[in-house]
Amino acid sequence: MSLASIYIGGILTLLMAIFHTQFYKLFKWKAEYNLLAKNNKKIFHTIHLALLLLFFLFGFLSLIFAQELSECIGISFGLNLMISIFWLWRTVWQIYYFKGKIIHYLLIFIFSLLFITYLIPIILKLYL
Repeated sequence: MSLASIYIGGILTLLMAIFHTQFYKLFKWKAEYNLLAKNNKKIFHTIHLALLLLFFLFGFLSLIFAQELSECIGISFGLNLMISIFWLWRTVWQIYYFKGKIIHYLLIFIFSLLFITYLIPIILKLYL
C-alpha cells in the first residue's frame, strides 16, 4: 500500500507540474505581467519557475525512489513528511484563499489526495 501511494503521489505531482506549465496561457499572464512593476514581475516569474522545478523534482523522485520512500526509513521519512505537510498546507490554502469555480473543489480534492498519498507510508511506519 505504501509503494502504491508513493507512485500515485509521484504521478499526481507530475500532473500538477504539467498543469502549472499551462498557467501562462490559462490565466492570461502576458496581459497581467504588463500591469506589474518590473521587480514584481521578476519575483512572480521566479517563484512560479521554482515551484515548477520543485513539483517536477518531487514527482520524479517519487517515481524513481518509490521503494525507498515507501519504506519510510531515515531521510525518506523526512521527505514524505515534508511533502505531505506541503500538500496539507496547499489544501488549507485552497480552501480559505480561493473560492468559487468548480476547479476550486477539484484542486481541494487533488491536494488532499496528495497529502494522504505521502502520509500513508508515515502512518504505516509508525503504527505497523
